Amino acid sequence: MVAIITDHRIVGSKVIKQILTQVHKSHAQAYQSKHGTLPCMYYDKEWPSVCEVGEPMADGQIQWQAQPFEQADNLDALAHALEYQFPEQLNFFYSQFYAGNIVAQFDGHQIELLQPWNHEDYERLQQNITGHVLMKRKLKQADTVFIGLTEQDDLLITVKLSSGEVCLEYVGKEPHHVLASSIEELLEGLSY
Repeated sequence: MVAIITDHRIVGSKVIKQILTQVHKSHAQAYQSKHGTLPCMYYDKEWPSVCEVGEPMADGQIQWQAQPFEQADNLDALAHALEYQFPEQLNFFYSQFYAGNIVAQFDGHQIELLQPWNHEDYERLQQNITGHVLMKRKLKQADTVFIGLTEQDDLLITVKLSSGEVCLEYVGKEPHHVLASSIEELLEGLSY
């Protein structure tokens, strides 16, 4: 039985990695068509990333291209500390690439999917996830983990840990709208 679970994790990892690879490629192509460069973000010499491409530009931005994690990493230790098993797709979503955030549309919503910029950002992300889950528990609400932002400051894209559904959720509130049945469905339904 352990071998089956291990095989399922490998298959799940490959599927999400393939989908995320395509999402990053499509996002970069759409950005390049519109702006003439790879996706960009403001450069910070104190916050380097392996995904930076070239030198900072005149406007203070740096181009980036998604880069696979150098070493195997996942959110298992965090999930264990929170005494919860994260949906595998959530684990793989955050543990495949260093990159800037992915700006896209889904179901009529402008969204920004979060990705870790570097290893320190990956660790900070886990701290923020911990804070979010503990807040949900204090409010006696179902556990969720954020994966993205919307145009509204207080409206998050979250994953219900009990079902893996991707939802819209106002900060401090229960999820109120299911966007997709899974992260995979969300990623496959993005437009740029």
